[in-house]
Amino acid sequence: MAPQFIRDYLLEKFKDNYKLSSNDAEIIVPSIFIGDDYKRHMSINMDTGLWQCFKTGNKGNFTQLYAFLEDISYNAAEAEILFKEFNGEFPTPSPSKPKTAKPTTISDLRLTPVKASDYETDDRLIQKAWTFLYERKLFDLEKDDRTYYVSNHLKYANRVIIPFEQNNNLFYFQARSLNGQTPKYLNPSDGWAKPSHILYPFDEEADKLVVCEGPLDAISLQIQGINATCTMGCSVSEHQVEILKEFDGDIIIAYDNDDAGKRGVSKFDYLRKLKRMANLYICHPPSGIKDWNEAHMKGFDLQRFIKLRTQEYGYEYLIDHLLTTL
Repeated sequence: MAPQFIRDYLLEKFKDNYKLSSNDAEIIVPSIFIGDDYKRHMSINMDTGLWQCFKTGNKGNFTQLYAFLEDISYNAAEAEILFKEFNGEFPTPSPSKPKTAKPTTISDLRLTPVKASDYETDDRLIQKAWTFLYERKLFDLEKDDRTYYVSNHLKYANRVIIPFEQNNNLFYFQARSLNGQTPKYLNPSDGWAKPSHILYPFDEEADKLVVCEGPLDAISLQIQGINATCTMGCSVSEHQVEILKEFDGDIIIAYDNDDAGKRGVSKFDYLRKLKRMANLYICHPPSGIKDWNEAHMKGFDLQRFIKLRTQEYGYEYLIDHLLTTL
């Protein structure tokens, strides 16, 4: 498929409701899977037509996108594109109908919910998951509004499922071992988005955002009233930085207190500069503490700690940090 065909179609279809990436390789548009997406969570490559919704994790090729926007079948879209390309026609987009993407539901994964109120359950697997979550203080006991899951299905058996939900729809998850299985953390595959394309859900309207490594850290911070997300490890991706670039407030990098975490901060700063992102701030977990969940478990007031310890990531921080490690 000719790149010019793809480019012309996208520019005509989205007209004034788009922006281009810093290298003009991708067009950033409102997601077709989210209503009133004024922050534009969908990116489409202008040459290949490959697309990704950063909010829901949905992705696909140009023919799928064309079929969705024109409200026709995939086979009809393929035939229409070939015909118009062969005849040198610019495809005049037909009016598209409002659509709602089919979410991945809890029933698709055959999951059983685990809530703070399940402490008296007779189900041994739920008991084990509840104990794991309770010991790590991952229930918000004041609100009692956090739900986790367990599964006895396929490779996610005997794991606690940490859900990533948007508008009550599960769009991603991470499965944590309860019986010593390896790997300890298991991410979904087979049609799901890559972990490097996912961020744990956060408040996009807040004035600050703490970015940590894993979902248990982000949840720990959120329970203490802190707007937080995670990058599914300490190696942030370009896709994740593109999403974070749209956040209007201050971004605070809060990776773990280890060598991998320090390398992750350096990579984040490199990509931030590459993407012309605003200045970063930094706050490590308390000294002697591995991560934010451990700090939360030990009773640290994380709101106060982050307020006092956050500083701009720049020369002053780098010099001070170097001196403390000599």
